[in-house]
Amino acid sequence: MRRLLLALPFLLASRDAGAQINRGRFGIPAPSVWVSGGVSLQQAFRVADGTTGSLWEFGSATTYGASIETSVGNGLLLGARASTGNIPLTYSGNSGSYAADARVSQLFGTLRLTSGQGFHTVLELSAGATNYSDFKTQGSATALAPTNGDIDFAFAFGYGFGFSLSPRMSIDVVQDVTTSVHQKDGLSPSDDSTVRIHGTRLMARFGL
Repeated sequence: MRRLLLALPFLLASRDAGAQINRGRFGIPAPSVWVSGGVSLQQAFRVADGTTGSLWEFGSATTYGASIETSVGNGLLLGARASTGNIPLTYSGNSGSYAADARVSQLFGTLRLTSGQGFHTVLELSAGATNYSDFKTQGSATALAPTNGDIDFAFAFGYGFGFSLSPRMSIDVVQDVTTSVHQKDGLSPSDDSTVRIHGTRLMARFGL
């Protein structure tokens, strides 16, 4: 939150100047719709699930994502972002511990603020859901609970930078901190049900 408060004045002050400079540099207006695709390196995290009486200790992994956004003002965009990846984990339950894999998918509505074209800073606020599904042991591919998946409310803050290769293409690197709120069913009142997921996204963006 402190980083957000420090970044907002700079972004709000610089986006008008950046847009004016780059409009003259490129000679054409910025696109109104942007699509993007890329990869994210997610760091290890853990989830305590009281419903199944298990602990999910996810390792670091690469996930893949895409987004679509529409401009609602100078440097301000609204859109949606989705990602998914098959992530290795240690699954510990009543019957023992297993090396396993699970799919972790996320879907967010996003608010994006950028300082302009050329070299620019990026600020993103997102809210949506994290879905854990398809838990299977490695090797034998035995299904593990929850077999129907588990969806949590989630919100995220992202901050990074990018560079415009042209008026309709840019490369962005964004650091994300995502907080998922897992259910407390089966956990003690003192147990923390929030899950922090840190990741670094590398995205190629294309204007339409």
